[in-house]
Amino acid sequence: MKKKTIAALAAGGALLLAAVVIGVLSLVRGYFILLPPTHMQLNGQTEEHIAAFAAYTDPGARLLRGGDPTDAAVTVEGETYSAAEVSYFYHVAYNSIAQNQYASYYGLSTSTPLTQQSLSDMAKTLLGVSEDMTWDAYFKEAAKKSLIQITMLKKGAAEKGITWNDDMQKELDSTMDTLASYAKSAGKSEGEYLKQLYGSNMTKKIFQGILKDTIIASHYQQDYIDSLQYTDEELQKYYEENKNSFDVANYEMITFNGAAASTKDADGNTVQPTEEESAAALQKAKDAANAALEQVKGGELLAKAAKDYEPIGTYSHPEAGTYSGNAATKWVFDESRQEGDTEIVENGTSIYLLVFHSRTRNDYNTVDVRHILFKVDTTGLDSKAEDYQAKLEELKAGKKQEAENALQAWKDGDATEDSFAALANELSDDTGSNTNGGLYKQVYKNQMVTGFNDWCFDESRKAGDTGIVANDATGGSYIGYHVMYFVGTDDPYWMVQVRNAMTNKAYSEWSANLVKDITATENSGMKYVG
Repeated sequence: MKKKTIAALAAGGALLLAAVVIGVLSLVRGYFILLPPTHMQLNGQTEEHIAAFAAYTDPGARLLRGGDPTDAAVTVEGETYSAAEVSYFYHVAYNSIAQNQYASYYGLSTSTPLTQQSLSDMAKTLLGVSEDMTWDAYFKEAAKKSLIQITMLKKGAAEKGITWNDDMQKELDSTMDTLASYAKSAGKSEGEYLKQLYGSNMTKKIFQGILKDTIIASHYQQDYIDSLQYTDEELQKYYEENKNSFDVANYEMITFNGAAASTKDADGNTVQPTEEESAAALQKAKDAANAALEQVKGGELLAKAAKDYEPIGTYSHPEAGTYSGNAATKWVFDESRQEGDTEIVENGTSIYLLVFHSRTRNDYNTVDVRHILFKVDTTGLDSKAEDYQAKLEELKAGKKQEAENALQAWKDGDATEDSFAALANELSDDTGSNTNGGLYKQVYKNQMVTGFNDWCFDESRKAGDTGIVANDATGGSYIGYHVMYFVGTDDPYWMVQVRNAMTNKAYSEWSANLVKDITATENSGMKYVG
């Protein structure tokens, strides 16, 4: 539903993506919840990817794996975890790197065993790791950190009196249903699919036990998050102290590239530019920036002036630009900035010509909305087949009709928000909201897919409005139809942003204290982990 959802796990001083979730429990009210890996990326595993993972593992160690899945591998605060349980979190950590959109920066090889390749300097920087270690060792450490966190969250839940309930069971059942669906699509049993995802010692029973632990943990997390309340005065004070983090700016910019290009010698080797060549390239960029500045001072629009300096100069116009801390945004977000201010700012080999227009905060109101998603299942379609488009259109027509029927059924019934919520729980394919009546609160602009967003933020929208919105998988998303119900407006977005920032700060401190000085002890079963 949302353009992106994410769950983060603190690991070694850096944020490690511990689990890419299907929809539930990942993002609450706009801020990230630590953990939970309750919905591992079951839909992102291709046969090619799974096969590639086998090449990552050490051939010798692989012969040892399997064993008894109940073999004790790690102990935390007196609680023992099996090799299969540790392997689950090992695979979660692995997938967070291997399937990350920036995976190439980590330098994880697809042809070398994990035990035989060390973290690159870049990987260590990104992951907050100081010592040298293999990828295998890193993923084992990440797994132990996950289990430390799980253990302490479970202990906290028990002390708080949080016990298994019907809502938790629904979350568990939903995940297992998702697992069954993807296993079926892969032509495998659930047990076979789990072994493929998490190692040969994984079983359905063990997987369910892990899910129960993480669901309990996540509810304890949510209990703490819900306890955090801030007054309007506290929100305003935090905003005033951190304006750059929340304000947006409207400005124009030409970025002049002052870096000298490298060349190739007769043998094809790269030849770096000389000091003289580098100095000349930088001066050329400065001269171009100054010439463009004179054009702007003479009344010419920056966008028009930029065309005279292509390709050395690149024009851009951030209408809601955010502060990044670089030289350009430091100038833009300076408190003294006035409309029409123009300046040349240097940052290494980049020369910026800037024109400032305005700076504001996000004062528009967020919205609360309910929806019912009818998602087109394309798993059985061959995109290369001649009749692909015809079959796809047939499926789309069917889902559109289901959406129309659902809306009409609601209109023919009580036609209340409560009856819409009940229908969403019964019919919606959105696992992120089909247990809470299809509700998304404090939705901000461009948080949702385009059609959904445009409907919500239509200036004519009012409480009680309904409609049907299509999503055609633009940008590689899903195909489906949303039956919409507009609940109403909510807090201004700047206030939501500030509250989330304060919540994240408090949560990070609470979470760090929760696991402080807690260690994990390795046992003999660790040899089966990988």
